[in-house]
Amino acid sequence: MYPFLSKSYVYRMNKSFKLTLLTFLYLIANASQAQEIRWYSDGPEMMQALEGRGWEDIGFNRLPDSAENIVRLPVWNLSRQTTGLALRFTSDSPEIQVSYTPTSSRLEMPHMAATGVSGVDLYVKDGSGKLLWVRGNYKFGEKVTYQFQLDNESGIQKEFQLFLPLYNGLNGLEIGVPANKNFEFTPKRTEKPILVYGTSIAQGACASRPGMAWTNIVAREMNMPMINLAFSGNGRMEKEVIEYVSQIDPAIFILDCLPNLGPGAGFSSGDIKEKISYAVTTLRAKNPDTPILLTEHAGYSDGLVYKPRAEIYENLNSWLKESFALLNEQGVTGIYTLTKDEIGLGTEDFVDGTHPTDLGMSKYASAYAKKLKEILK
Repeated sequence: MYPFLSKSYVYRMNKSFKLTLLTFLYLIANASQAQEIRWYSDGPEMMQALEGRGWEDIGFNRLPDSAENIVRLPVWNLSRQTTGLALRFTSDSPEIQVSYTPTSSRLEMPHMAATGVSGVDLYVKDGSGKLLWVRGNYKFGEKVTYQFQLDNESGIQKEFQLFLPLYNGLNGLEIGVPANKNFEFTPKRTEKPILVYGTSIAQGACASRPGMAWTNIVAREMNMPMINLAFSGNGRMEKEVIEYVSQIDPAIFILDCLPNLGPGAGFSSGDIKEKISYAVTTLRAKNPDTPILLTEHAGYSDGLVYKPRAEIYENLNSWLKESFALLNEQGVTGIYTLTKDEIGLGTEDFVDGTHPTDLGMSKYASAYAKKLKEILK
């Protein structure tokens, strides 16, 4: 067809093409091998590393099975959400992948992003021991996937901490790294944790991502395990829940329940004072030396412009002060308060007048960390 092409030229062209094809196939094979991911699933090693649980053998949950027919159904259902749970691990990989199936199809809320409701957050420890946030590329659907990348060309073994979703549960959690990289779960810490019993705010509303919930900020700042027993709309200092809280032996109990004890819950001032008294005396009886921190209502941003809203938190805080004074008079020791003024939220610190933004969460965390350092020194 092309008489001007010599046989030797055609031969050389064919040989060159074959070499090019072989090189291309070799590169494809190497790329495929480099991208092979080894997955580490929710087996015994992962469960032994899982922090944030007050009881063993409860999976990715926050109350034991025995509570199902004892606590109210909303509390039980919320205890299936993973807020406060975290995994630590080491790896020399510059890429970390995470995959899981959320237990609820409600991946987001009108006032809270999917990254906070149903997402995860990864932190890596730098040379000075500080935990730094790692950005992740994510996809939300029936499965949630994250792909995290960071500098690690030298293959240094680094320490990571993964915070789980604030307002969703999960099944089938897997963490993946390239097959030629190391990965090992870090056993959970044995030191006593901080324990929080609280409301939607302590559960994490409305942080943009799990790492920005004030409880998780405090856990990083204090370098301590955290058990989060906050139940959105249902942190009511109920006797049944207090009984479970008292089974745990933490470094400190934090009771931050006032936002769920307002007029809408139907409690009188007498009811609320009785709840505070019962909670403190029960915890003190079972844990004689453990500090107990009582937290005031941090306020509503619209309380500055709408008096009925201000009266809610003003009354609740007044009753907490009265209860605290009475407990001191009765000789109960080792109790402390964190006041609204110490938390110091302003008009720009809320999403909806009730739940903090990331800025509000940071202020919450700063106030708590300062108080905890004073108490636990």
